[in-house]
This record gives sequence, structure tokens and C-alpha cells, in this order.
Amino acid sequence: MSLWVLGTDTNVGKTVTSAVILERYVDAGPIAYWKPISTGGDDDRDRTTLSQWVDSRIEILEESYLFDPPVSPHLAARLANTQIDPERVLSNLVGHAMADPDRILLIEAAGGVLVPITDDGFLTVRLVQESTLPAVVVARSALGTINHTLLTLEALRARRIEVAGVVINGPPNEENRRAIEKFGRVSTIVLPALDNSPPLPENIRDAARDFDTDGVLAPYFTG
Repeated sequence: MSLWVLGTDTNVGKTVTSAVILERYVDAGPIAYWKPISTGGDDDRDRTTLSQWVDSRIEILEESYLFDPPVSPHLAARLANTQIDPERVLSNLVGHAMADPDRILLIEAAGGVLVPITDDGFLTVRLVQESTLPAVVVARSALGTINHTLLTLEALRARRIEVAGVVINGPPNEENRRAIEKFGRVSTIVLPALDNSPPLPENIRDAARDFDTDGVLAPYFTG
């Protein structure tokens, strides 16, 4: 089964979380990373960064859309005098799935779940909904995360999107973690602290060894 990685906001740690998830479950079988819509240009593209962090067995797929400005996808496309076609992204998703039916795709979204993809209001959450795939949510541990995370969970569940769990990134905050679990009715996974910023490949591997020790995400990778 394939899985989306969504965030409660931008720069919340989706890419580093994706790297840790991939390393944690690399032995489960064929696995690939895909960020279909990416803003930030060649030097900052997430797939380039991630490819430097993870095991060579993990396939890194090209984006459907890549834009230079680090802005919302709908604005990046407008600045490039083009527009994003959600049907193209969904078609590419089907193509990736059919290319290797045994391969698991970890799909990273751009920004938060209500980020617009097109000027006419097609949101990231609708893309996830139409893919009919489950999602893991990445949230900060800091003040404000309870509200942001519960709003994200509400937006997903209102569209009947299965939530695999919430990954909490940042300095330990047990009260925030408990509140998200209780009020969000969701399992949480704490992302282990990374020793360097940006992290080194060995930091990603070390974090993966201590990540999801309860196996919250295991059913999505081991069948």
C-alpha cells in the first residue's frame, strides 16, 4: 500500500520524516519516494536532498511539476505562466503504481493539506482524497501544534481520508503529544532528535532505528 506524507504547515519536517520512514521500512520490500509537486528549484528540490540521505535501494522518482520560487504551488505555476493539472498528477500516480505493483510509494505533499494547487481552488487535500490513499501527518511539537494538528485531522476525516498516524517533530513535549492523541483520536510517533541540521545520512539511519518502535506504520509497509 502507498502512503501520503502530509504536514500541518510548510517547513514542518515532511522531507526528513519521509527519509526516516523510508530508512525504517526499506527492508519491507521495494519502496520509492515521490514528491509530485515541488517548489524551490533545482538546488533546493527535496528529492535531491533525500537521495543524499537514504539507502540506495530506495528509488527516487521525478516530480510531475517542479517550480523555482519557494511559494505555494498555485502561485508558483502562475509565475511560470502555466497551471498544474491534478489529473496529470493522479495519472502519474497510477503509472508509478502499475510500473511495479509490489512497490510501495511514499508520496510527499507540498505545504499543508489546504494549500491550493490551482487558482480555481483545487486543494492538496482533494488530491489526496481522489488518490484514495491513506496519509501520515507530520506536526511540530511546539506551542500551537494541538490546534494545527486537530484542524488537519478534521480536514482529512471530513473527506474520509484514512489517517495512519501523526509524526511529531521537534523538542519533546509530552503534554502536546498526549493532547493530540486524546483529542485527535490518533496514534502518535515521535521523530527521534537529529544531531545535525541539515542531518547527515548516518543521522537519518540512527533516527530510523529508534523510529516507530511500536509499529504504528508497519501495516502500511508489510501488508
